[in-house]
Amino acid sequence: MDIDPAFWHNDFIKKLEEKRVIIGQVSPADSIFKLKSINCKETGNVIFLNLLSLGVNYSPEALVKLKNDYAIQGATLIQLWEDVWNLRSVQVINRLMSLLGLNLQRVHGRQTTVISISQVEADHFMEQYHLQGGVKSRYRLALMAKGDIVAVATFSARRRMSLIAETYYSIELIRFASVSGLVVQGGLSKLIKHLINLLKPDDVMTYADLDWSAGAAYEKLGFTLVDTQPASKIWVCRSTGKRYFQHRLPSDFDSNPTGYTPVFNTGNLKYILYLNGR
Repeated sequence: MDIDPAFWHNDFIKKLEEKRVIIGQVSPADSIFKLKSINCKETGNVIFLNLLSLGVNYSPEALVKLKNDYAIQGATLIQLWEDVWNLRSVQVINRLMSLLGLNLQRVHGRQTTVISISQVEADHFMEQYHLQGGVKSRYRLALMAKGDIVAVATFSARRRMSLIAETYYSIELIRFASVSGLVVQGGLSKLIKHLINLLKPDDVMTYADLDWSAGAAYEKLGFTLVDTQPASKIWVCRSTGKRYFQHRLPSDFDSNPTGYTPVFNTGNLKYILYLNGR
């Protein structure tokens, strides 16, 4: 049975109000879009959210246009889906607080040490601090400060890009997260440089999820935007809340299609950090 959208909307607003931020209604009550503004008096930062409920027939094109309209005005718009809130509410709140600049302590990358960690350790960290949780990776690097892990980045195996050159190799940055409420200045850059020195790739590529990011952090690190990918269809398992892309559906999907709800993202930005003078 579907849950009244007002239930999760109210839960979201209640948890935000506990953080002492000002929440405003932006869209008309009868609009298909449920737009909220979040204003932090302490930092002066404002972000906007579009609350997207499961079972509503949204248009990917309309959501992409909405995101672009806000970007033209220099505003940050987050597309928050109901299933993401239900499954990752703690991580959502922490990400929003970070975007608002609230409750942030700072550690400089120079004060940290790079270590390699296991897949289990990386998954445990990402489940706590990353919106999308853990995922399989080949290389897992962490930053330690005063005996504690404060940030983790995970990477793919080195891949030969024979269409470019027989000796050209690329690595994907898959995930990066830091402890909630903590900014590790230069942390991601330090982890990427460590991997570059270790594996000597010709480039490092990554993706920015347009539901949450405009990719500015990657551009500051020297990445180049090379592609804007369109919205992708995603299926949400109604019993677990887990998301599956169309090409990675579980084996029981065909026999139980009503057990999954279709949603989509608003696309991804593909970035590449070119190395070796390329």
